[in-house]
Amino acid sequence: MSKMMIGKRVPVDNLRTLWAKEPEFSDWLASAEGIELLAQDLEIQIENPIREAKGTNFPCDIVANMLGEEKHVVVIENQFGRTNHEHLAKLLTYAAVQKAMTGIWIAEEVADDHRQVIDWLNENTPDTVAFFLAELKAYTISGSTAAPQLDVICRPNVMMKRKISGFSESDQKRRTWRQNFWEDIHQRMKKINPPFRLQKPSGDHWSSISIGRAGFNIAMLLTPKNQSIAVEVYVQPEWKKEAFKQLQAEADAIHSELGRKLDWRAMPDKQSARILLVEKLDPGQESNHNAVCDWFTEWTPKIYLAFKERIKALVEPKDL
Repeated sequence: MSKMMIGKRVPVDNLRTLWAKEPEFSDWLASAEGIELLAQDLEIQIENPIREAKGTNFPCDIVANMLGEEKHVVVIENQFGRTNHEHLAKLLTYAAVQKAMTGIWIAEEVADDHRQVIDWLNENTPDTVAFFLAELKAYTISGSTAAPQLDVICRPNVMMKRKISGFSESDQKRRTWRQNFWEDIHQRMKKINPPFRLQKPSGDHWSSISIGRAGFNIAMLLTPKNQSIAVEVYVQPEWKKEAFKQLQAEADAIHSELGRKLDWRAMPDKQSARILLVEKLDPGQESNHNAVCDWFTEWTPKIYLAFKERIKALVEPKDL
């Protein structure tokens, strides 16, 4: 086996050689590459980013929603140079106007006063609200193309959030159980190097996975109330009806590939449609823990691969 060469990492001293102005960086961050950087460094997966989104009188750099969670609004404030009060005020204004649940502030350098503010907000707001503060860096290696990096300075403390969330003791216990279960499932899945990025484990009953097109995602579901688990394809573009119809036309081929039949739910009165593979395996039974982890490890990649290219190839109607 040949020895791998190791290069020297060199910081890019002037980020304006990569993006001349802040709006150019915001444009890039709203692209597929920028969204991937947020997922990699902040462990936040967003979709449907909108640049210069307006709420009232003030346009926000980026407004998006958390992957698979249309009502979970994310606002992003970008800043070249050192953090200042003006951009802090903008972040809080955008978060309030957009009714955001997650606020992200990115700057080249973070002042300690502003770090304390973001930490204070995370310590004194409920579990449904989160703030992130990150420094933007970029590096080259042996003359390579520059690679940006987000160094996280502040992020929510999950345990602290739970204490002030207002959840009942039973709700907190349930959310802790879910998060621990997702951590075990994700660890099991990472051993097989799945063809997708896993979202940071949370206390929700779902764990979403990006499939590469806005309005669509994969979700793994823990539903002990129904004594079952599931993997679903979530279909929610504006042209949901047409998208679902195109996918359902390939149902026989998909079932043949999987060796299993799926549950196709058009849900005409809802904003989304769902395509599910359900397994009657109660995740609430401790004796089923390993079997649940194994099932998701086997079937989530299969569902992802069965739908990824088909979703990419869907034809959006021109008359929307």
